[in-house]
Amino acid sequence: MEPGTIYEEKITSKWIVAILICATGSMLFLLGYQVLVAPIGTPTVLTWFYLIMFLLFLGLTFVFSRLIIKMTPSSISVGYGPLKYVILWQNVEDCFLDETSELKYGGSGIRMTKVEGKSRIVYSIVGGPRVVLSLKEGRYKELAFSTRHPQEVMKVIKEWAHLE
Repeated sequence: MEPGTIYEEKITSKWIVAILICATGSMLFLLGYQVLVAPIGTPTVLTWFYLIMFLLFLGLTFVFSRLIIKMTPSSISVGYGPLKYVILWQNVEDCFLDETSELKYGGSGIRMTKVEGKSRIVYSIVGGPRVVLSLKEGRYKELAFSTRHPQEVMKVIKEWAHLE
């Protein structure tokens, strides 16, 4: 943990990483086949397409391979690589366990949805519990995120957001 960090958790979804590595490897294979063995269709177009798709899947693999939850004395941030959501402690109104079905969210990643009429942004890893933060202001009224240690996370949030 970095100095000044109250809590930090890094969660890797082996399934998402495996899927993204397979997609990245497939694009690399097709690019190599196109360049080194024999063209598949129109060579110039497909070579660029496979190169772009390989780079896209490689980037997605690095970004979405790990969900990071970090709490400092001033804020809590949740995100995948540079795609993170930061909330100041004074904007947290409440926190609770997420009872919403994983099927509603549609898998791992970042999702925007409505739950009981409230706009919610979700940073999710399939198969784990999630914590929801009710927010006082902002585009989203709730932030939900996966964690391996929901009770410990909620304890820290309640302490630092002065919810108890």
